[in-house]
Amino acid sequence: MVDDLANPANRMRASHTIMKFTVLLLALLAVQLPAAETGGWRLAGQSSPYLQLHAGNPVQWYPWGEAAFDKARRENRPLFISIGYFTCHWCHVMARESFENPEIAALLNRYFVAIKVDREQRPDLDDAYMEYLLLTRRQGGWPMSVWATPDGMPFFAGSYFPPRDIPGYTGFATLLTRIAGLWEQDEPGIRKTAQQAVHGLRALQRPVTPVAQLDMQPVVKARTAYAASFDELQGGFGPAPKFPEPTRLLFLLGDSEPRSVSMALSTLDHILAGGIHDRLGGGFHRYATDFAWRVPHFEKMLYDQAMMARVCLAAWQQQRLPAYEQCVRATLDFTLSGLRDAQGGFHSALSADSRADAGGELQEGAGYTWTVAQLERAIPDPALRAWTQARYGIQPTGNAISDPRDEMQGRNVVWLALDEPAQAERFAVDAAIVHQRNRESDQQLRRARAARPAVPVDDKVVSAWNGYLVTALAQAGRELGEPRYLDAARQAAGFVLERLYDSDSGVLYRDWRRGVRGVAGFAEDYAALAEGLLALHAASGEQRWSLHARRLADYLIEHFYDAQQGAFCSTTDDSALWRRARPIQDDVVPSVNSILLHVLPDLARVSGEAKYRNMAIRTARWAAAQQADDPASMPYSLLTWPRLLAATQPAAGATAP
Repeated sequence: MVDDLANPANRMRASHTIMKFTVLLLALLAVQLPAAETGGWRLAGQSSPYLQLHAGNPVQWYPWGEAAFDKARRENRPLFISIGYFTCHWCHVMARESFENPEIAALLNRYFVAIKVDREQRPDLDDAYMEYLLLTRRQGGWPMSVWATPDGMPFFAGSYFPPRDIPGYTGFATLLTRIAGLWEQDEPGIRKTAQQAVHGLRALQRPVTPVAQLDMQPVVKARTAYAASFDELQGGFGPAPKFPEPTRLLFLLGDSEPRSVSMALSTLDHILAGGIHDRLGGGFHRYATDFAWRVPHFEKMLYDQAMMARVCLAAWQQQRLPAYEQCVRATLDFTLSGLRDAQGGFHSALSADSRADAGGELQEGAGYTWTVAQLERAIPDPALRAWTQARYGIQPTGNAISDPRDEMQGRNVVWLALDEPAQAERFAVDAAIVHQRNRESDQQLRRARAARPAVPVDDKVVSAWNGYLVTALAQAGRELGEPRYLDAARQAAGFVLERLYDSDSGVLYRDWRRGVRGVAGFAEDYAALAEGLLALHAASGEQRWSLHARRLADYLIEHFYDAQQGAFCSTTDDSALWRRARPIQDDVVPSVNSILLHVLPDLARVSGEAKYRNMAIRTARWAAAQQADDPASMPYSLLTWPRLLAATQPAAGATAP
């Protein structure tokens, strides 16, 4: 999550410092429940649809801001900070169970100042508190629940809590009661805990000495690490839950080693066959809960569609297999039809929770999964239905692994149990018959699914995520010779520049919704949009896009660059918290420094300005030192590493890389 956490020694020191003081929370007292109060109204006017979902709660929520801190200081109450996002299944579960519960709301209103945060709108807050959660609890997730002093310093954190005590889990009501009692009993001790925590977190931001010269060792080390964690049987890296990790796949596909490419293709093939890939509707769910990629968490994020479309495009460029091209097109076509704003930008996501029918309740994946009864209604012909069941592994009892709440019981996820050759062999028919039956089956399933209620949409437009999609659309438009993808890239880029960018101040806003701008953007927003604009320039030849990209990069350099380290911070120097992170570790999307290792050399080439290339090389030298023990965590940087290394060689010094 945070770059310095990659150093095990730093992580251990910080963890010991923080954990030493959290033992105070073992001495917790009971207090009396107060009467219920109402008050989620403060969230009704926020631009975030996630915050608006909680406007009707009896909890007296505040958005993040000085009003909440003023109240906490005046009344000497600790903060309860709940961080989540619109498409998060367990965020909705905790809201139903706890935040809509009058008794629990009364506890929060009486003893705490409650703050709701949309992690997608405020990644700075999410990253900072997640760093604390990971150090103190060893695992994180959303909803994230943080208790902090009135000035925001954390002293205890967790993720989802059930409303009442159950075997193995402390209930949320119990925890609130005990923390309130401890604050009354030992406020100085809690404040000391928080101060020590922040001190430990600040220590993780210590500077490093950049390497004197770039070499290929980070790439060599990363290859070894990826091979060691590769799942030979099911593809992917490491245990479940499994995320697609497109930044890693892009590096492996672009690597010169055949073993790297084979690991990437094996992983991609398993993903495409699994339930994480929506074969009927197109696109990808966020991650799989199992080893075999079959049972997803069902939210569909814009950034996943953008990054996985790029992975499939890279695989097609290498292999020229129709399946990869079909995946690119199906993913982008889903995005164009399911996430596009009427004015040309793209919405953030489709929710994990949906309805199977008009009278049904919101449930995890209900709009995507199938019971046998639903399948019978969708495909009346018994022979074609049996064909479909065999192809997609549909079972009378369900093929989905039940979660602890049994929401998936009896339901089936569509995954490719039999490919076309296996179907031909099993049913003793030729390839033409296989293709015809598959097409007919899928048409009937799609018609039935289209009749279900629409999946809820998080309709905020995020600058960075639109930047990722502009890159994917522009690259696909050029490589596949598809003008409509290029047109969509132009429209999305124009939308963001017109509605989320203030050309007078140079400020790019993080998000926009229904005519209202949200918060000022972070470094990721500038970098991702600049990358998209440069991809659009390369695909279209239109100079206006590279000029806009250069303005964004210049603003980044002025406001986000740490000249002492030679790296870019995620926030400006007026950050609201105790840290200015310099992200280099890539996740589902690349870090800001990884993106800029692509953007800056491209700017040097199109502008003729060597300063951009020199800055990229300096950032790469910092990155090599920062991630010396774990270069595998920055695959998007490594994707361009040979190019950066070539730019440092004397023979290439006079030309752009």
